[in-house]
This record gives sequence, C-alpha cells and structure tokens, in this order.
Amino acid sequence: NKMVVPKKDFSISFHPNPKILSSAKKVMFHNHNFYELAYVYKGRCTNYFENNQFEMKEGEILLLNPTVYHDICTTSPDDCIVNILFNPELFETAMLPMLSNNHLMLNFFAKYTYQIGKSSDYLHFHPSNDPTIYQTLDSLVMEYFEKSVFYENICQSLLMILLSRLTVSYCKQIGLNPDNQEQDSVIISLLGYMQEHCIDTSLEQVADHFHYSTTHISRLLKKHTGQSFSDLVCKFRLDHACELLQNTNLSMSELSELVGFSDSHYFNKVFKKRFGIAPSQYRKGMQGQNEN
Repeated sequence: NKMVVPKKDFSISFHPNPKILSSAKKVMFHNHNFYELAYVYKGRCTNYFENNQFEMKEGEILLLNPTVYHDICTTSPDDCIVNILFNPELFETAMLPMLSNNHLMLNFFAKYTYQIGKSSDYLHFHPSNDPTIYQTLDSLVMEYFEKSVFYENICQSLLMILLSRLTVSYCKQIGLNPDNQEQDSVIISLLGYMQEHCIDTSLEQVADHFHYSTTHISRLLKKHTGQSFSDLVCKFRLDHACELLQNTNLSMSELSELVGFSDSHYFNKVFKKRFGIAPSQYRKGMQGQNEN
C-alpha cells in the first residue's frame, strides 16, 4: 500500500495513538510519496522491512526514503514516536542549495529525486551525545504545532539544521572525521552499509553490492579510516555488543553469536583488547550507572 500525505510540504504527527493501539496489530507494509523521519522520543519501536527488522530505542532516529516498504510498530501506550514527513519537492526547492556540501544527505536525497542508481532505503542514527540534535527536534515540533507567524519557514530552517547535526553525528558513528572535506558520498555510504550489515557481511558481498572490486573497497577504507575491512567489521560488531550488554540479559555465548562471533572466548578477547575490560565487567558497570 502507498500512504499519501496531504498536499503540503511538511507535517508532523505522533505514532501511535494510544487509544487505537493493539498488541495484536499486524505488520502492514507500505511506502509513501514523501520522506519520513521517525524519532523515538520515548520508549521503543520495531521497524519492519521486507527483508529484515530491527528495534529502535529512545533517542534513535530513522530517515526513510519514499520507495521503501516498511512498518513501524510499538507495543506500549508509553511508546512515543515523532513522525516528520516532507515532500520530495522540498529537496529541490529549499534543501538542495543548503545541502551542497553535505555529502551524506545530498547523496541520500538526490539518488531518489534524480533516479541515480539505487537509493538507500534508510539512514539509521544511533543515540547521540550532541544535545543540539534533540533541542532542534523539540523546537521543530513546538514551532509546527504552535503555528506562529512564518512557522513554515522556521520549520524548514530547523530541518536543515537537524540534517546537518545528524550528519556530523553519523560520521562519528561510522568512524569518520566530520571535519574532513575530502570525504565523498561513496565512503560514507560504504561504512554505513557495513555498520548495518556487520553481523553477516563479507568483503566480497560489500564489493558486489557497490559494484566495485574487493581491492578498490579495501583501498577506500584504508585511505579514509586507516583501518582494514576486517578491523572495521570487528569494531561495528563490538559497538553492537555494547548496546546489547547495556539493554539485555543475554548470556555471553548468546550475545557473542548474535553480533557475529561464533567463538565466545575470541569475543571476550577482542572486547577486552578494545575496551580494557571484559564484557561482563562492562555490563556490570553500565547497569550500575543506570541504577544511580
């Protein structure tokens, strides 16, 4: 099914309406005629796609392209997801000039708008340490619902600020220096894809996806990050392990397998090498912080 947004450039809503929330809700795959930015303001949600699914928790943000079939599901009335919707036309009329130096966003929007190759289904932003991201989101929602004078212009400007802040956060998330102006959309897309598929990807599979040779992929990674493909995949797996250690009670053998390490002893070794403590100690420390 295709959901059609009213003929306006921009709208904000909350998902779901607790009054109609049902634990028996079926997954209803759909796409849109607009971009969707989903922000987990409170609680959590599960994002379903045709070939995969993943959970998002408080502070996470997902930017969806209009073509992707998906559904966002919550299970508790306490969950609150902010949905920010904007028409593709807004990219050409207002956003394009301001995104000219922003390779991540320019690549994401332009590929869909101008039908350049295969556009990314989504960009997934992990919780950020940058408070201005959430301050901008709060201001955006407030301006939209208060509808003061020139609110549409203000909302568009805040959206540009938000996308720029998210880009800086995303570069840090995938291990790139946001200050490096030489980085292009290829390396950003490459690292983003590797992070999303780190559990079961290979150099050959990534090379095939981007239509490059394995040698070229390895050279790009080394040039922009100073690290090899296997080192970066290991880093992304360990980052994912940290999230699971904080938010689940999985045993070490279950957790290590879930993040792509078939040998829990090896997982323990590489985790300790990177963070200086064993996974069990990391979990204990994080749980102690949450209790304080």
